[in-house]
Amino acid sequence: MFTSFVRRVGLAVGIAAAALATGTPSKAQTIAEIEQKGRVTIGVLTGIPPYDTVDSSGAPDGFLVDLARLAAKDLGVEVEIVPVNNASRAAALESGRVDFLIAHMTATPERAKIFLMTNPYGAYEMRFVAAKDMPLSSLDDLKGKRVSVPKGSTQDVAVSGYGVEGLEVVRFDDDALAMQALISGQVDATAAVATVANDVIAKRSLDNLEVKSDVPIFTLYWSMAVRKNATELHQWLNNFIYYQEVTGALNRLHEKWVGVPIPGGKLPTF
Repeated sequence: MFTSFVRRVGLAVGIAAAALATGTPSKAQTIAEIEQKGRVTIGVLTGIPPYDTVDSSGAPDGFLVDLARLAAKDLGVEVEIVPVNNASRAAALESGRVDFLIAHMTATPERAKIFLMTNPYGAYEMRFVAAKDMPLSSLDDLKGKRVSVPKGSTQDVAVSGYGVEGLEVVRFDDDALAMQALISGQVDATAAVATVANDVIAKRSLDNLEVKSDVPIFTLYWSMAVRKNATELHQWLNNFIYYQEVTGALNRLHEKWVGVPIPGGKLPTF
């Protein structure tokens, strides 16, 4: 099972790398170049409340956007927020459309072959979400079920690698569409961040749904990502994340938008 999982990760990333090979990276990668440009362009994942929302003018807002604003402030430049989803975030970075990503990317070894991944700025628990009356106490309960996932995500790789007989993985462009597929009855379950799922269930009064706790998918961390040649920016972001954590700013932002501290206690470094 583990070997299958690793092979699928490698295949997914290999396809992504081939698709990105024709991109033309932006030149604004050193701190001096970003300062000279006077603006940093940051790709931010959208469609995953409570981590993101929109302001009164319809522009992206939320935890990730506030973190992007804080990074730009510490760089001493203006910020341009570029909304991305699971399917588009890697291409946006590799093509030079954005200078770096704050887009809920987990620092897998395969992704680290393509990008420089920072120390984590947040953590999450990935769980199955399904109807309350659907038994889900073991993987065998997924036999013959349809499960939605965001295309190319870590949960896509994980659920696809289970090898459960008759399990059909149904892929969508982002988390919101994968969740909507469950709500509309297109699938039997979805794989989602527990905090996000609980927020959707509460806000939309989906009393028939629940986050399943007996079969955890994984608990992982989110990192920022820069292009391979952006070593100075990568080091600066690691310093930025460390400083925001030790001063309490990261937890304050997380509590402001998500309602709870970042799960898992002290964030790891690597």
